[in-house]
Amino acid sequence: MKKFIFGLLVLTIFFTLVVPTYAAEKTLGQLKQEAEANRAAYNKAKEEKSLSEEERDKVIAQKEQVQTDIEKVQTEVKSIEEQVQKLQEDIEKKDKQMKEIMGFVQVSNGEANYMEYIFGATDFTDFIYRVSVAEQLGDYNDKLIKEYEKDVKKLDEKQKELTNKQQELEKKSQELSVLEAKLNKEIEEASHGMLSKDEEYNTTISLINNLKKMGCSDNQTQSQCQAEIDRRNRAAAQSYGGGGGGGGAATPVSTSGTYMPIAYGYVTSDYGWRGGEFHTGIDFSGTGYGSNVYSVASGTVVNITYPAYRGACGNHIVYVYHNINGVQYTTSYWHLINVSVSIGQYVTPNTVIGHMGGLHSEDSCAYGAHVHLNLFRGLSTNNSGRINPRIMMPQIPGEWQYFRR
Repeated sequence: MKKFIFGLLVLTIFFTLVVPTYAAEKTLGQLKQEAEANRAAYNKAKEEKSLSEEERDKVIAQKEQVQTDIEKVQTEVKSIEEQVQKLQEDIEKKDKQMKEIMGFVQVSNGEANYMEYIFGATDFTDFIYRVSVAEQLGDYNDKLIKEYEKDVKKLDEKQKELTNKQQELEKKSQELSVLEAKLNKEIEEASHGMLSKDEEYNTTISLINNLKKMGCSDNQTQSQCQAEIDRRNRAAAQSYGGGGGGGGAATPVSTSGTYMPIAYGYVTSDYGWRGGEFHTGIDFSGTGYGSNVYSVASGTVVNITYPAYRGACGNHIVYVYHNINGVQYTTSYWHLINVSVSIGQYVTPNTVIGHMGGLHSEDSCAYGAHVHLNLFRGLSTNNSGRINPRIMMPQIPGEWQYFRR
């Protein structure tokens, strides 16, 4: 019995460790609550970023004041050095004059012996005068030297004081630089993904609302919504009889079931790193500003975002949900100048979903006429989860290789 219980315990532990557990898929209602929570966290981070920016600006102001003080001290130090230099020049000049007059003065055994100047007297009166002059000049020279030494000492002390002050200010400036760098890092961390979080919130809420308009409910999961949309897509495809919709021409042939988003042209920027940033999709260009942009596969329009202001990144954006041979994807088309479809509309590769834009004057993320294609797994408009469009469309040519749809 003990062996049985022990064996059962081992099996329980084994399955606990080995058998994976899967979290239940979230419903639309739960996803909405999660988006609201993320939005609250975003607003908090935004507030903290603002506070950090205010503190950083104060630090920068202090740094500027310290730098002004350093420059002021440096000016004072330079002035003192000039004063010391002038004192040295004055004393050397006066000392030279003294020596020219009293070049005969010698000191021996503490007694003064006056030679050439004194013995050059013409009479006794002149002799007395010359002795007096020599003594006065000697005393004056000694006095000048003492005053010079006093002034030099005073200036040296002042220079040391200013040098210490300059060192303290430079130390403070370094500390403020460290603090500024710390605050900049905090601001960068708070800013990281801030725009994408805002964008993610808006598109997620928009998608949920659109799915509910299409018949989904808060207690359904995205998979359940996908199944319902797939059912509608199959019915719509049968009604089209395999033909194209929204264009009139026959649907182009493709072995993968996917097609280029424009009639002809080039891939002007691939998915992946370019320069110092990661390009999250593939850019197509060649047909020119205002030309038709098509859905790359049959599916349902699940979301459309319109620019909040002129110059908003992406301009008009259309999201289309597809089921390609049992695999679910969502594509999005950026930099459209207008939209030709509506939420819930079934589209085919022949459907014009909008028209190509890309001028920087109307779209801050673009610098020339093109359409930017993004790809997501499943039913999604989470812009942080983009994958390489070549996964769904292996026929996409390399950069600058010409293609026709």
